[in-house]
Parts: sequence; C-alpha cells; structure tokens
Amino acid sequence: MMTHSDILQRRLALLSMVLVGISAILLARLLSFQFRMNPEVRRALADQAENRYEQTVEVMPNRGLIYDRKGNLLATNSFEYRIGISPNQITDRQEIAAQLAPLIGKPENELYAKLSPDENGEFPVYVMLAERVNFETGQAVADLEIDGIVLEPIPIRIYPQGALLAQIVGFYAGADSTKEGRGYYGVEGFYQDLLAGQSKRVTTSNIPLIEEESRTQTTRVRDGISLVLTIDRDVQYLAQEVLNEAIETYQATGGTILIMNPRTGEILAMANYPNFDPTNFTPDTAEFARNQAVSDIYEPGSIFKVVTMAMALDAGTHDLNWTYYDQGCFEAGGVPICNWDRVSHAGGNPTFAQVFIESLNTGTATIFQQMGPTLVYPRLRDFGMGSPTGVDLEGESAGILVEQTDTNWNEAQFLNNSYGQGISVTPLQMLCAVNAIANDGLIMQPHIVKARIDGSQVIETVPSASHRPISEEAAHTARDIMVQIVTNPDREDLYEFPTFTVAGKTGTAEIPTPYGYDPDASIASFVGFIPADDPVVSILVKLDRPVGYWGSKTAAPVFQQLVDRLVVLMEIPPDSLRFQLIAQGGAPLDREY
Repeated sequence: MMTHSDILQRRLALLSMVLVGISAILLARLLSFQFRMNPEVRRALADQAENRYEQTVEVMPNRGLIYDRKGNLLATNSFEYRIGISPNQITDRQEIAAQLAPLIGKPENELYAKLSPDENGEFPVYVMLAERVNFETGQAVADLEIDGIVLEPIPIRIYPQGALLAQIVGFYAGADSTKEGRGYYGVEGFYQDLLAGQSKRVTTSNIPLIEEESRTQTTRVRDGISLVLTIDRDVQYLAQEVLNEAIETYQATGGTILIMNPRTGEILAMANYPNFDPTNFTPDTAEFARNQAVSDIYEPGSIFKVVTMAMALDAGTHDLNWTYYDQGCFEAGGVPICNWDRVSHAGGNPTFAQVFIESLNTGTATIFQQMGPTLVYPRLRDFGMGSPTGVDLEGESAGILVEQTDTNWNEAQFLNNSYGQGISVTPLQMLCAVNAIANDGLIMQPHIVKARIDGSQVIETVPSASHRPISEEAAHTARDIMVQIVTNPDREDLYEFPTFTVAGKTGTAEIPTPYGYDPDASIASFVGFIPADDPVVSILVKLDRPVGYWGSKTAAPVFQQLVDRLVVLMEIPPDSLRFQLIAQGGAPLDREY
C-alpha cells in the first residue's frame, strides 16, 4: 500500500518530467535563434501550424499614380483610418475620452461610456470608436500614443483636380466585404491591372517556435505602374470652361469638346457636360461617370459631309469639275431628300466644292447614289465607322453602321448617311475621321497614355498609324474645300480667324425618336483643325439641344472662342510668322505638342 509520501514522490517526479519537457522546449526555441531546428521537429510543429494554428495576411501594393503630360498629379493614394480601442488596456478613461472627443468628433460622455466596464464590471475586448476618419485625424490620434488604441489603415484614392478630368481618369472604389477594390471607367478602369500592381499573401504561424520564413520565401509586392497621360490639364481646363459657358449661353442639355493632335493621335482635352466629381461619387452621379466622348453615340449631321467629300475624291468617281442638277429636293425610296432650306443653289448646277461649302444634302446624296453601296460601305469602314477606335479608355462604343446586307437597310437611309443621318458615331470616331483629312490621309491611333513609369523605367507610347482611308492628294483637296467653307464670303455667319487659316465644317443634326425625328431639337456641332496647312490640333465641338438650333449659330461661335484662347495657351504661332520663317529657310517654331 502506497503511503502519502510515496504518492507525493510520484507527483514530484511527474512534475519534474513536465518541467524538464518545458525546459527542453524553451531550450530548443533558444537554440533555434542560433542553430537550424531539427527538420523532424520543424515538420511536426509545421503540421500543427497547418491545423489552423496560422494566419494569412495579404500585403497590398501601392496603386500607380496618374499624371498629365506636364507632370501635374491627377490621381494619387492616401489613407483613411478605422479607429478602435481595447478598454481593458487603459487606465484613465476620463482623460482619454477628453483627448479623443475633439479629434474624432464624438461627444466626450459617449466615448467615456464606451471605455467603461459593463454592469458586471467586465471590459469589452474591443470597441469601435470611428468607422472612417481622414489621414490627418488618424495621425493626430496616433500621436497621442494611447495604450490599446488600434488604427486600421483604409487605402483611398485622391483626385487633386476634382471634376476637371473625372470622366477621363475614372475612379477607384475601395474594397469592402462584398468586392475587391478596383478602378472603374476611363483610365482607372482600362488600366486596372497595370495600376493595381500585385499583392502577396504572407502566412505566419501562431505557434511561437515556427519562424516566419514565409515572409522571405514569397515574391515581393509589385507596386502598380504609374501613367502619364497625353492630356494637358491647362488645355482641359480651357475646354471645360468654354463648354460650360456654351451650355449656359445656349441652354443646351449636354455637350462635348474634344481636342487632339491629328499628327500623333494624342488626345489633349476631352471635356463633357454633365460630369461628376470622383471625390464625392454617389449613386445619383453614377450616370455621369461614363465618358460621353467615347461612350455616347449620335447622328452627326452635316459635319459628316467631309467624310463623303474625301471618299468621293479618293475613289475617283468625283472631282472638282463635277456638277449636278439641284432642285432643292428629290425623292428616294419614297422619302424626300432635301437641302436645309429646301431650295436649289448655284442656279441649279452646284459644283463639287459648292456642295460642301453650301452644305447641300441633295448634293451629297447624289454623290452616294452615283458611287453606290458596294463602293461606299467598305470606305466608310476604312474611316472607322461601325467599329471602336481602340482608344485606351474603358467603355468605348462602336457606333452604328447599317449596311446593305442588314435586314433593316433601305435606299433612303443609305443616302441619308451621306449627310450624317441614319448613321451613329461617337465624338471620338467623328474627329478621328476628320483627322485623316488633317493628316494627309492617315488616321493615327487615338490614345490617352503618353508614357508608363515602372520604377525607374519610363516607357514612352510610340504614335502609330491606325489605317489610311484616303490618299494624300484626296486629303489635301478636301482640306482646301474645308478652308473655303470657313472663309466663304457669302455666308451670313462668317467666321473670322485673322491670324490663322482654319479648315472646318458646321453640322446641324436632327435627333431620332421612336416616332421619327424631333422637329424642334438638334445636335449642333463644328469640326475643324488649325493651322489648316500644318495642323497642330483638331477640334470637335458638340452641343445637345441648344437654343439657336443651327450649328453655325451655336457650335461655330464656341469653336471660334475656343481657338482664340487656345492658340495663346499652346503658343501656336500665327500663319504670318510661320510663313516668314519658312521663306527665310528656317523651320517652323518648335512645338511641345
């Protein structure tokens, strides 16, 4: 029979064994700092770690920044903070409540109550004090160095230019419990993968003896690539200001001003109305997030006649000696085709150039009629009709081109296409088509990113040709006629550009409805480029439903106002100075664009 002493001895022996075991474990842990742990021991402990004794943390990269062509910051990163606290780790609750109250905007007594124990005298493990505070507030709270305070950083995107470039840049929506953070619309959406970078998951053990080797074995976090846009913030500001003034002056419901370099395909400005502020994005403003210049399609009206003109010249079916018999109206497929004033022009025999100078629907329709669908539609495709331009912006539309093989095709619609009705384009498609005339017959690929910055490496975007719809000769002839359109002395609304030669065309498009065209509303536009002989910029002005109706009365004056200020801002030299330099054997002035 065991005595009490024997039992005690056994218990002491067992306790000694336990203590020896614990000491061995602690010694092994100590030695692991100096020597590599036995692989079998490590595997055994790792097996425990895999059995839910570990945690995985995703280390997020910094999102790439976005700049304009001159280095002005358009999108950057910051943090907001979620603030919590462990009340059982603090001592002077009253003082801490008093310190935090003015910083996070909560009543002191409310904070004191959150920091106090419950009716059983127990403290909560964790209390949320503020769901979101800005970066400055979070830093101010951190500076208090309060025990138990927890600041959880929440990445956010900052847009220093506000609404100015919102539809170009797009916006970033942070992650929450239902979705991952990502960019939407514009550059943020199109270049999501490049801007986002690459995160990594780091698994760390909760068992003390397992070293966090996974941190050294995983790949490094790759920060997002930063982007430099072709946009000039100052040119964009001017375009937006002129557009906003036009919307107010002509009481238009919407509009677009688009400015490009036709020689490179660079987009310098893309202003829309209405727009939105990405720093204050709400469901009510979501419909304005799309970029109307690339997403919205419309029937362009008479500005499209320059495409008809260039196609006919390039095909060789028509030249400057061509004339036709103009009666003011004629019928096709049971539908009347009429001039804007429904009367004949030039004594009933307008020339090819007069068709476009006087904007005669009967003339362009006759040209299409003589060319025929088989010749016209492939050339319209060559000009980019019915296909997206491929611009690097999210949400681009392809436009609508109804061809002879489509079931809803008819002759009247085909002839209407010649003057921009029954065919739908985006503003960008329309300006790219005009760029073919400005750029010697070649359409350059439109693009919005000028360069990518990957660490210390800068990768420039090399301008590239999209396609050639017309010859250089046809482009020059079409350009000369566009100059005559602007300088035509017989027009009541003569445009004056005393120091520059401008090529341009007005347009007044009817707006289709389910019941036909709206007789009381229009889309007014003007498209052109300057200087006409050596273009630096091409411009499209579009106003939706303006009071004044006609493009010559609304969009054309807006174009003139824009050009008068743009040539100063961009330092485009007047024709006289350029020609003088060329005559003296020098080159034109250096251009930044």
